[in-house]
Amino acid sequence: MVSQKVQVIIIGLVSILTPILSQDGTKSCLFTLDSQYGGTKSNCSSIGTSRVPGNLPTNTTSLDLTFNNIEILRNNDFRTLTHLRYLDISFNPINTLQEWAFNGLTSLLILEVNGHELDYTDDSSIPSDVFSHLQSLTNLSVRSNVSRFPNRHFDLRDDVFGPLKRLQHLNIDTSSGAIFKSGFGNLTELQELVLGETWKHGIQINCGLSSITNNTFEVFANIPVQLLQLNSCSLTSFDENFLRPFPSLKVLLFNNVDVGSNNLSQVIDVLRVLEHKNMSEISLRSIKTLLPYIGFNRRIDLQVLSKICVNNLDLSDNSINTVNFDVLFPYPKVRPLLSNCLKRLNIAKNRISGTISKTVFPYFMRNLPNIEEVDLSDQRIFSFDKYVTRVRHRSHRHGNFDKDINITGSQKLIYFNMGGLPHELGPLTVNVHVSQTENLKYFNISYCGLSNLQHRITGLENLEVLDLSGNDLSIINETFMDAFPNLTKLYISNSFITNDFIIKNGTRFLRPLEKLEHLDISNNGLVILPKDIFNFRITLKIINLSGNKLVAIPDLLHLVKLESLYLNHNSLTAIHRPNRNMLDKTTEVNTNLSVYMMGNTFICTCDSISFLLWLDETKVKLDGRNYSCLESTGQMTFTKSVYKRWPSFHRQCISSLLLNYTLGGLSITIVSLITAFVFVKNKMKLLLILLRMIGQHIYPRKRKDFIYDAFIIYTDSISCWVCNELRTELETNRGIELNLRDRDHIPGGSMADDLLEAMRHSWKIVLILTEEFLRSNLAYFTMCNCLSSITLTTPHRLIIIIDDQMNIPTNIDFLLEAVSEDNILYVNLQYGLTDEFWGKLSTEIKSEENLV
Repeated sequence: MVSQKVQVIIIGLVSILTPILSQDGTKSCLFTLDSQYGGTKSNCSSIGTSRVPGNLPTNTTSLDLTFNNIEILRNNDFRTLTHLRYLDISFNPINTLQEWAFNGLTSLLILEVNGHELDYTDDSSIPSDVFSHLQSLTNLSVRSNVSRFPNRHFDLRDDVFGPLKRLQHLNIDTSSGAIFKSGFGNLTELQELVLGETWKHGIQINCGLSSITNNTFEVFANIPVQLLQLNSCSLTSFDENFLRPFPSLKVLLFNNVDVGSNNLSQVIDVLRVLEHKNMSEISLRSIKTLLPYIGFNRRIDLQVLSKICVNNLDLSDNSINTVNFDVLFPYPKVRPLLSNCLKRLNIAKNRISGTISKTVFPYFMRNLPNIEEVDLSDQRIFSFDKYVTRVRHRSHRHGNFDKDINITGSQKLIYFNMGGLPHELGPLTVNVHVSQTENLKYFNISYCGLSNLQHRITGLENLEVLDLSGNDLSIINETFMDAFPNLTKLYISNSFITNDFIIKNGTRFLRPLEKLEHLDISNNGLVILPKDIFNFRITLKIINLSGNKLVAIPDLLHLVKLESLYLNHNSLTAIHRPNRNMLDKTTEVNTNLSVYMMGNTFICTCDSISFLLWLDETKVKLDGRNYSCLESTGQMTFTKSVYKRWPSFHRQCISSLLLNYTLGGLSITIVSLITAFVFVKNKMKLLLILLRMIGQHIYPRKRKDFIYDAFIIYTDSISCWVCNELRTELETNRGIELNLRDRDHIPGGSMADDLLEAMRHSWKIVLILTEEFLRSNLAYFTMCNCLSSITLTTPHRLIIIIDDQMNIPTNIDFLLEAVSEDNILYVNLQYGLTDEFWGKLSTEIKSEENLV
């Protein structure tokens, strides 16, 4: 036996390492060890052969000849394969089976002949004794496209299948109104009969049956058929008692069946023949009818079903709108068979509405002592889509409980799904204690209108999966999760959970979940998460943060088991350097980490250069490494396209950087020049402001503090003009009191002293600059004292009149620079002066000092 296995392994290695073409030019078969049956597995699928290869190993136990060009199975094609246990010749254009085609296959257990072109009505296509050699056969599948027969009508060849006395599983085509004849009565060990839709090698093969009468299956009355599969058949009619010939039936699969003008209640009535029998499964999922949903009452009376001891009942996706559950709760009467036997109940995807009374609700599950799985989810009253986004709920149709609720469950219950119920549960106004649910592992209460979770739910300490998605968790106690210490999966997606709560209490909220592996808090509008929110959750493998508005990634360094991080459709514009370093370090510890970021629009500017380089170089597993990207010009692109034109993008960034530096330097220069100009022009005001800032208040002198309005400084050459024309225009005509040397000073006195005294007693000083003045001995002395008269409180005290015929020497720049341009007047003393000049001079003399 050992040498035989070694031989098989050698044959397999040779066929893998040195593939050759067979003599007819087709590809060779692949030979491997058959771990199930102990011989050689010969894989001759899709090699292009038109007949059974003749050089197969004699110890072949499994043979795959699917998807070839075989049209005829000839006599003795398999004669040498006496050890064959499994044969699949599906999807060949086989139109003829010769009578001795299966000669030698006395040990064959499973035969698959699907997708053929055999003519069931022609003896030459299928001889009567063609299967007579298959005395060990237990599983037979002969399926094809029966629409090729006119009106799908043909007689089932009972003489062909009758010799298969050890057959246990039969999957065959049927005509539209098939009736199984007496030859099928020889299949005394048949346990499974499959007539409905089936899938072989990924190809769908439809049900041909369209009418079932009470006589259709009558031949099976003494055969222990335990499974009947009629999935996806289109039945125009069916008799009420067609199941009566199956006294040993355990499993009825009647899913996705189109019953035409009949209805679901009639299908339920068919089950009356199963009353008081033990059934493993009754599946009536997605029954279709010609009657529209609107206005059609699809009421299910469980009276019939309640008398059947069925373990698994599936009535999902049937648009049922009313269910009479009262038969399941006959207290104080004895519970019906269904209540005692039911282990799995699925009535999801219907349209059941209504409420459960306060008195019945706490004991709902206690009436099903053996129940293990219950699925009431997705009752689609107003929508055909699962998980419709709900608004915050206001309806409290159940009323408020006035005291804590004690709910008695079922000790065997493992799975309970009530997600998407149309009845809104409303706020949790009291504490809820659940008992006898030690084995409950999965609890889905999503999209049920639950809100205000400030109270506790206890008794579910062994729960492993909790789904609260789609409820209103805007108000929730930070200790709510303390009651679920064994959770491995938590779903709180689309639940209005607030960013303030997550920031303040997120870490505390998740702290009790020491076994958590999968966390979904997607679609909650979260902007930022606490950096340490996951620090204590080292068991996490999957985190779903998609559909939020996150701008940064929390710390993941402690999550050594993390496999998937979903950040899709957030508000990430870049992954900043600290986050990039954190992801890289996390990947060093955990090489299985995958990060999903599609749906974010990143910013591709010069500031993003390091991020773009990171996308291409990082060892973190990213979903495509190519994301939507907004350039500085406002144009949408992708990160990969920017990276591909990296040299030009880099040059553009450098050019922009240099331009920014240049503009910045130029701006600083201009600001400095303007500042200097302002300071020079207003240095007196700035000094005064500075003194006031340090507490030294200096108050300006007023006109009333002086004897004269103006002291006129002039030379003898223009004394006549001053004493006559100037005095007349200013003093006589404009009322300005002047101090004139020739009139107001005592002759013979010191000119310097007289000059200083006149300056002290005059409000303004008017200096008339002429060439003669500059040549005088007191010119420099006079100009220096005039300059000293300009103080912080009198910055505009000095007024200079310059003869525009005079060449101004450079040695008086110190004087002119200290005087405001408005106080320097240029005139031609050789001609008469205008009223405009006298008016301006008068205004300058009379003006008050404008100080800050």
